[in-house]
Amino acid sequence: MRIFTLLLLAIMLFPGPVLASNISCELSQYQCEVGLDPTKQKIVVSGEVPKDAPVIIQLQGPDRPVLVSLLKNSSLVKFNEAEVQGIPGYYQVLTSDINSITDEKLAHPLGIIADYPQLKTDAWVRMRQDLPEAYNKHQQDYIKLAIEKKEDNRLYGIRQGVVQKEGGKYKVEIPLIEGMPLGSIKVTAMTLVNNQIVAATPQTLDIKPASFLSMGSQDASISAILVITLFMIPIILLTVAQILEFIENQREKERRAELKTNLE
Repeated sequence: MRIFTLLLLAIMLFPGPVLASNISCELSQYQCEVGLDPTKQKIVVSGEVPKDAPVIIQLQGPDRPVLVSLLKNSSLVKFNEAEVQGIPGYYQVLTSDINSITDEKLAHPLGIIADYPQLKTDAWVRMRQDLPEAYNKHQQDYIKLAIEKKEDNRLYGIRQGVVQKEGGKYKVEIPLIEGMPLGSIKVTAMTLVNNQIVAATPQTLDIKPASFLSMGSQDASISAILVITLFMIPIILLTVAQILEFIENQREKERRAELKTNLE
């Protein structure tokens, strides 16, 4: 009885996501191979939800460090350059109609606050140079710059009203974009029941490079693989040309040797 009372009290005090059967979540596919243009792929998230309840889908990709600097002039020596760690490489929040959600205690865990405070709590900064003063003074500035950089590249976003609902069912397409990191993306579907957050069992979407782009590394991005591929093509062509030239030279030597033997 005491354990039940403590559990009930914890739920009342901390209205975080609670797993339940009120909302379900399925993906049209759980592994996706992307080529040079990932936007051609379509991954659909769908499920069931109470008829009048909102739907919030969180998409959170693998952690990727972001290199930022407080200096706007890139030609200068970046003595105060820093690497922001602990933030996802890809983060999107897709919602149905959520205009009725005004309680900040609910908005924070749902991820619908514009400046992403839920991501900043796990972020940390590593200075490229030993500058304790700059680190202590500008740590939050570095984190803010890293998140703004992600937003500018469309890797972060809150897309309201894109989840389609019909009766007790919902569906939405995951926005795959250029430059998104390869790896596992956690997909969490949430709703509100009696003003409490209820979450479906999180699903995992594995983003992999297409077989012709596979380099054996999940830490790369689609853009990085494209650069490596374009860099390797002229090297391969040059190597093939050298091999063909070598073969032709050997044949020429054999022809000359045969001609010399016939003359003798």
